[in-house]
Amino acid sequence: MSEPTLFGVAGPDDPMSRSDCTEDSYLPAGGRRHDHERAMRLVEALAPGTSDVKVLTILGEPASKSRPRFSRNGKTYKTRADTDAEARTGWHFRRVFRDAWTGNLALGCVFFRPNRQRIDVDNMLKHVCDAANGIAWLDDSQITAVYGAAELDADEPRTLLVVARHRSSLERGTNDVKVCEHCGKTFPRAGAAGQKRFCTKQCFNASKGRDLTAPVKCKGCATKFRRKTSEQCFCNAACFAVYQKGRPRNRKSNRSRCEDCGKQLSHNRGGRCRACWLASPNKRRIEPDGGVTS
Repeated sequence: MSEPTLFGVAGPDDPMSRSDCTEDSYLPAGGRRHDHERAMRLVEALAPGTSDVKVLTILGEPASKSRPRFSRNGKTYKTRADTDAEARTGWHFRRVFRDAWTGNLALGCVFFRPNRQRIDVDNMLKHVCDAANGIAWLDDSQITAVYGAAELDADEPRTLLVVARHRSSLERGTNDVKVCEHCGKTFPRAGAAGQKRFCTKQCFNASKGRDLTAPVKCKGCATKFRRKTSEQCFCNAACFAVYQKGRPRNRKSNRSRCEDCGKQLSHNRGGRCRACWLASPNKRRIEPDGGVTS
């Protein structure tokens, strides 16, 4: 398995940073020796002024994300080829990224194909985004600037990748935070937290005037403990079970009685108990309104 090539930042006097561009392309023409300039041009276009940049080259034919597959029960799954290709690409990312980056990111990809086979650039981009999840970034939703290009190089097929910090008004990752209305600390806005006003339940209860830090007496054993919620009355579940054991349940006293034997029924709909009904199932009874039912 080939190792990724990591480049540094080139200065304006670097001979490797100067080449001619084609008339219909922003990227310079030429082979692999111009990948360094291609990477610097992508950084300049996607994230100008940034100093945090990672550039790597993965040798071999660029992989592409295949269409989703569906099982017989309607669930989607990935093919073995897709899983293996993502693992190989992730291995290259792992050699460059010690920890996953957070916040807004820019991604630039140039795919050098060995033939003229028609493969969508967005499928190759999707492969890179999925393969680097949890390695180069926590989630590909952090990518707020992206560039993808497909080129032909039958002699040296490869993938040139550029990852840089990106500034955007649509903040993602650790940049997307919210201030707690009680303690003033910041907490991530991701997911359902976008609607939250407080960082923790303790701050929420404190804003309502519920002091959960003061110890209270347990209703069962009378020992003092700190509540986790304002409704908590017992120190633990075992204490609650002991307290409930043997206590009379609140049962309704206006339950009906059997019309034949007078036994109390489990409901208030009237009628007879099961034993009396089995003894004479065809017996008719008189309703309060004068009607007769079987």
